[in-house]
Amino acid sequence: MMYLAGQAVTCAFNPQQDFRRPVPLDFRFLQQNVQTPYFRAFQSPSLSRAELADLAERHLRDAADAAGWPSESWKECSVFIGSASYNASEYENGFHTAHTQHAGYTLLHLADDLEARSGNREIFSLATACTSSAHAVIQAANFLRKGTATRALVLGVESLNRMTLLHFHSLGLFGGSYRPFGGNGLILGEGMAALAFSVEPPASSCLKLTGHAANTGSDLIQSNGQAQENVMRRALNAACAVPEDILAVKTHGVGTADSDTAEMSALTNLFPELPPLLAFKPQIGHTLGAACALETALLAQSLQQGHDLDYSGNPISFSDGLYLANHFGFGGSNTSMVWQWTA
Repeated sequence: MMYLAGQAVTCAFNPQQDFRRPVPLDFRFLQQNVQTPYFRAFQSPSLSRAELADLAERHLRDAADAAGWPSESWKECSVFIGSASYNASEYENGFHTAHTQHAGYTLLHLADDLEARSGNREIFSLATACTSSAHAVIQAANFLRKGTATRALVLGVESLNRMTLLHFHSLGLFGGSYRPFGGNGLILGEGMAALAFSVEPPASSCLKLTGHAANTGSDLIQSNGQAQENVMRRALNAACAVPEDILAVKTHGVGTADSDTAEMSALTNLFPELPPLLAFKPQIGHTLGAACALETALLAQSLQQGHDLDYSGNPISFSDGLYLANHFGFGGSNTSMVWQWTA
């Protein structure tokens, strides 16, 4: 088991920022001008490699501070990075400016840059599409379970890049509004979250990971409701829990008809009576590989305040107990986690 001890978040939902609503974003596809909504979180329209590394270091330091650790402790803890894009914007900027490939470009530059700054040789990168930071959390839990360390940091990263826009547009996945379990389109977003985990519970209220599971569906594109149901059951078994123990579900709630239908089918098969269903993507956009890190932070904030709205906008309240969180992605990647909240 591991506890969420501290966090640092930048996303479209941050109260101190002016990016609470999606803004129009223009790009070109097959020589045509296209516009789609997008949830902005960063001041720069396209982060450079140095800017991304600066942001990453700041979030790791701030999460350590929030946990009551020395800010420099990120240089000694194992760091697990989950992202679907890493430094894609840096590569694109160089390519479109000089029309040449970046020499030695790799998705792992962020880990390399953080290692160069810190001397920390335990910085790991995971890229499993939209479940990237979910697998980062799972790997951190596995690492701490082995007893080789008592602390770990997870960093979820997603920044604006053309490649992702073109990919999702070509699949016809964009929508003009975000309505999980009732719409037929998603809106992308950017953001970054660092989560500080410890085997020791914090002094105040705490969120503890009590069970998790991951699997892969049989189809690389279409969502597989049976596989999603199976992964939720495995997560519950790992937590020694049954569906009736779950007080609410943080859904994947991606907003596209195929994915939402599969997830709702899995949920209705799993639960004799559906608990309240949360969906954070209408507030921050679909942040792809960073989604688990960001949405875990938002879940912790909602539990801390004791209330929130379900995916339909109905008010719900929270109490001590177990909460299920789903994160699914392209390639048939499915993850599910059981969190225990104690106020």
